[in-house]
Amino acid sequence: MIEILDVLHPDGTSAGRSKQRDEVHREGDWHRSVHIWIATPGRRLLLQRRSRIKENHPGMWDVSAAGHVSAGEDPRDTAVREAAEELGFEIHPDELRHIATQRERWVLNGGRYLDNEWQEVFLVEREVDIASLRPMHGELEEVTLVSLADFADRVAVLDTSLVGHWQEYRLILAVLGYRLEEDAP
Repeated sequence: MIEILDVLHPDGTSAGRSKQRDEVHREGDWHRSVHIWIATPGRRLLLQRRSRIKENHPGMWDVSAAGHVSAGEDPRDTAVREAAEELGFEIHPDELRHIATQRERWVLNGGRYLDNEWQEVFLVEREVDIASLRPMHGELEEVTLVSLADFADRVAVLDTSLVGHWQEYRLILAVLGYRLEEDAP
């Protein structure tokens, strides 16, 4: 299936045109994506290990689920779709708490993959049974639940097994009420 994405201006407004996903990344067009964080009442975060065959950040630990917003699609609908596709985790749109809209730029694979994204960051807080999840083959290799303390320790040392969303990691920890030692007054 060919993914079609809406192209954005650098300020996040619509450029009034759409392109195929591969073309967007080849040419470095700005586009919108979603990041979905799943946190349990027991203060644990669901992380996914990206497939080793992914063209960006292969084999690295990342947010619970993520994906591109298709042309004309609402980001909440994308979040619901991506959680179901990648994890087999059903979310109702009302469960999604919008945390932030952020810009992120990556130049990967020797400049052959340009990822200029406006990311809509969502949080879902509820219990999750890892055994019931159905990780999507080709998208991710495994999932795990980590305590906020363990995740914060990994963020504090810039753990290279994590995709480098450092600002977002600090944000999600803060939203969940966990302060990194370096953030303390």
